[in-house]
Amino acid sequence: MVQMTPGDQAMVKAIPGNDQCCDCGMKNPQWASVSFGTVFCLDCSGVHRSLGVHISFVRSIAMDSWTPEQLTLMKLGGNQNCTSYLTSKGILPSTPIKQKYESDVAQLYKLCLKARAEGRPEPTVLPPPKNRSAYVPSNNSGGGGGGRPMTSISSHHSTNGGNKVEDPNGMERLTGESDEQYITRQTRLREEAKARMAAKFGGGGGGGMGGVGNGGGGGGGGRMGGVGSDPNYNPNSGYGMGVGGGGDLTTSVMSGLGSAFGALSTVATTVAA
Repeated sequence: MVQMTPGDQAMVKAIPGNDQCCDCGMKNPQWASVSFGTVFCLDCSGVHRSLGVHISFVRSIAMDSWTPEQLTLMKLGGNQNCTSYLTSKGILPSTPIKQKYESDVAQLYKLCLKARAEGRPEPTVLPPPKNRSAYVPSNNSGGGGGGRPMTSISSHHSTNGGNKVEDPNGMERLTGESDEQYITRQTRLREEAKARMAAKFGGGGGGGMGGVGNGGGGGGGGRMGGVGSDPNYNPNSGYGMGVGGGGDLTTSVMSGLGSAFGALSTVATTVAA
């Protein structure tokens, strides 16, 4: 990259329309858009920079370095060529800079100018936007690598032909569901889950779920016990060691631990289901 020679600067400034700013008409512009092959004043260059380099790549004619490819774009462009093209497509010179250069018309002109500089046929339409689908690693156990594109992720819904499919057995509110309907449905789902658990694990006298210190056994009249829920527990003497307690401490604690692990297994199975 090298700075423009005085000869190159004179050639760029001699291109029709380049004696004034492409956007506001101020005389003797010193800044350029490589993207559009145009020149403009200092004030308008600031607006061009704010658009981002993907829209308009700004350089100083006198102070910045230039590549041969960039110089070619400037020599094949020019304010008059750009303005004439945009006007023929309905984008007037008075159009605000942001609206003007972010338009599809301006973006197509930019591609045409680049194709002209590279000796390729000029496009007549913009290419379709690139598909930026996310990448999900393959789950193949063989370690063959590869992956698959992922278009969307949803923990509650699936799609069917592009339409969202709602899960009536899920936690998320259904479309059009009132508060009362939502609460009723969730209560029903909870009771059904409880019944399934009782049918599968609760065959011990009432379907109670014991915990540490629950006194073991599946009984308890449908009561769910937790840590220290045994009514015979005495905080001063422990399990079965108080007045009328009777029983062995080790046996009670081991029984309670067995019930606790059984409860954790039940919860894990339900969550996995």
